[in-house]
Amino acid sequence: MRMIILVCIPPVAGAIIGFVTNAIAIKMLFRPLKEIRLFGIRAPFTPGILPRQRKRLAQSIGGMVERELLTPEILRQRLGRDDVREKVKRTLSLFTENFVNNSPNKLLSVHEKLISEKLLAAIKKMYPVFSVSVMDFLHRREIRCELESRGRILLRNIFLKLNTFQRFFLSAAQYDLTLQEKMPEIIEDLTNNIENLLHDEKVKKILTETAAASFCRMLVNQDEKIGSLLNISQENKTQFDNFLFDKLMNEADGQIENILKSINVKALVSDRIDSLDMLRVEKIILDVMADQFKWINIFGAILGFMIGLFQALFSFFLR
Repeated sequence: MRMIILVCIPPVAGAIIGFVTNAIAIKMLFRPLKEIRLFGIRAPFTPGILPRQRKRLAQSIGGMVERELLTPEILRQRLGRDDVREKVKRTLSLFTENFVNNSPNKLLSVHEKLISEKLLAAIKKMYPVFSVSVMDFLHRREIRCELESRGRILLRNIFLKLNTFQRFFLSAAQYDLTLQEKMPEIIEDLTNNIENLLHDEKVKKILTETAAASFCRMLVNQDEKIGSLLNISQENKTQFDNFLFDKLMNEADGQIENILKSINVKALVSDRIDSLDMLRVEKIILDVMADQFKWINIFGAILGFMIGLFQALFSFFLR
């Protein structure tokens, strides 16, 4: 009986030691969360491996994600898959369908502030083109001739409305003839003044805000569906959806590198991981690797048992 106990104790003790030491080693990956100091000296293995190396771990994972998971090639392959393209096309079709089946009034009531801001921004962006177009129109030869002709007619009508004494005075001084002869210069001055007004910031602000407000009032009074207003049939909508889809996919394919560069995947992932609470990191890792850690403990117990058994048998045969 004594011999059996002497043979059994080392394997059992080895199994317990192997199991406990592996469990402690796994726990030391996460704990303690902060360093422990005794008499001003940091205790060994504090804090745990992951809390101590969390920044390097975060950067390593971020670099791995950037190099292996979110690469332009992988994203292009993903976007090229038939199921992904079909989902994008379906989502785009639902968006356009929702748009054409709403009235301008309804869209404005739901997104009034956003639409007003976007409309004002679009008008401001188009204002330089508008001002250039106006000046090009006024500088056209036939328009200048028409303005001069109408200016002379205006002067003649004003002259006819004067009384006899006033007409006699203007005729004697030949003011009417002088004004008619000077009409090209008057129109030129008028055109220059209009150009200066169009470039004035105050006038620009008034014109753009007035135009935006006018468009908004027009939209508010419109209750008919956008599809009906624009005469968009189902065939037209399908063609428009396909056009938007092709443009979107081509743009996405051409801008993948720039998008990833602007996002900076490595910094994004590493900052996110580094900002996580270590208790949460511990829970995430344990949830994922619980079975593997359990088998590490069991393997430690088996290895300890085998070492203890070998030691007991070795001692037995040496007797």
